[in-house]
Amino acid sequence: MPDTVETFLNEWSAVKNKNRVAGIVGRRQTNKNKIVGKQFEFDKKITNENIIKSNNINIEKNIEKSNLNKKFRFDNFIQGNNNKYVFEAAKLVSSKPGIEYNPLYIYGSVGIGKTHILQAIGNNYLEIKPNAKVCYIDGSGFRDEYIHGLQIKKPDIFKRKYKSLDMFLLDDLQLLESAQETSKELFEIFQVLDNAGKQMVFVSDKPPKELRNIEARLKNRFEKSLILSIEPPQYETRLAIIERKINDLNTSIDEEIMKYMAENITTDVRKIEGAIRSYLSVRDIMKITPNIEQCEEMNIFKDYFTSKPKLQNATIREIKKRVSDYYEIEISLLDSKDRTKFISKARHIAMYLACEYSKKSVTEIGLDFNRDHASVIHARDKVKEELKANTHLSVEIDQIISSFNIGR
Repeated sequence: MPDTVETFLNEWSAVKNKNRVAGIVGRRQTNKNKIVGKQFEFDKKITNENIIKSNNINIEKNIEKSNLNKKFRFDNFIQGNNNKYVFEAAKLVSSKPGIEYNPLYIYGSVGIGKTHILQAIGNNYLEIKPNAKVCYIDGSGFRDEYIHGLQIKKPDIFKRKYKSLDMFLLDDLQLLESAQETSKELFEIFQVLDNAGKQMVFVSDKPPKELRNIEARLKNRFEKSLILSIEPPQYETRLAIIERKINDLNTSIDEEIMKYMAENITTDVRKIEGAIRSYLSVRDIMKITPNIEQCEEMNIFKDYFTSKPKLQNATIREIKKRVSDYYEIEISLLDSKDRTKFISKARHIAMYLACEYSKKSVTEIGLDFNRDHASVIHARDKVKEELKANTHLSVEIDQIISSFNIGR
C-alpha cells in the first residue's frame, strides 16, 4: 500500500509540475505573442512612414532626372479666359496619361505660360506615380542630345532613354525646324510611345501647319492630335499675376501702379517679375514711392512694357483709309448711319485713333464722322476699356497703326 501511495504521490506531483510548467510556458508564449504583435504594429508603422519617405525621395530624384522644375505646379498657375481650356486638358492628361488627349499639342506666343503648364503636367504625374519615367526637354536640348549620341557612336543609349519613357514633354518644338535627322528620330520615338500608350505633350510657338522643314510624317501626326492654343492673358489675368508675384515677394505695391503695369505688359508676362523688381529697387534705393508720372519720368518700366507702334499727327482722312482697308469696307460706311456690329466696331476704332493720334478736338472729329462730340467720347472710351481685356483688339489696332508707317 505504501508503495502504491508513494507511486500515486510521485505521479500526482509529476503531473502537477508538468501542468505548472505548461502554464508558465503558455504564459510566456502568450506574452511573447503580445510582444510580437506590438512589434509587428511598430514595424508596420515604421514601414508606412518609410514608404511615405521613400515615395518623397523617389519624387525628388525623378524630378531631378526628368529636368522638371518643381516650382511649376497647377496650384500656382493663374487661370484666365485665355488659358482655361488648356489648363483643364493639362490636368486631365497628368491624371489619366495616355488615355485621352494623346498626344497633346499646345502653342502660343512667348511668355504666356506654356512652359509652366507643360512642367506642371510632369510634376503632377510624378506626385501620382513617383517611380514613373518622365522627361522634360526643349527642342535644342533634344537635338544636342541626339547629336552627342552620334558623336560618341552610341545612338542606342539615346533611343532607349526616350523609347522607355512613361511621359514625354517636349518644349519649343519649333527649334527642330530644319533639323531633319533629329525630327526623323523624334518620329520613331513618337511611334513607339504612341503604340505603348505613353503620354506625349508638345509645345511650340506655332501650330503644326506652320512648322517648316520638319519630318512630314511627324507633322502629320501632330495635325491629328488635340491642338490647343494659349492666348495672351487679358487685363484681369495680368493683374492677378502681378498680385501673385508681389505676394510671393512678401511686399506690397500701390494699386494704381499694379494696374499701370497690367495695362502695359500685354504680351510677354515673364516681364512682370522684372518690372516689379525694377519698381521695388527704385523705391528701396531712392526711399520714395514713385507714382505713375514719376515712373514715366524715371523710365522705371522702359525695358518691360510692351512696345507699341507709334503714330503722330495723322489726318482723319488717313485714319479712315487705313481702318477701312484693314476691315475691307467702304470708307463711306464709317460716316454712315449703319449700326451693324462690324461697321460700328470699325467706326469706333477710327474715332479712337483720331482722338489719340490726330490734333483735332472731339467736336471736330465728330463733324468728320457725322457725329456729335458725345458719340466720339463714347467710342473712344469704349475702345479704351475693351483694350484692357481684349487682346485680339489690341493686336488689330497695332496692325492698323503699323500700316501707317509702311504706307508713308
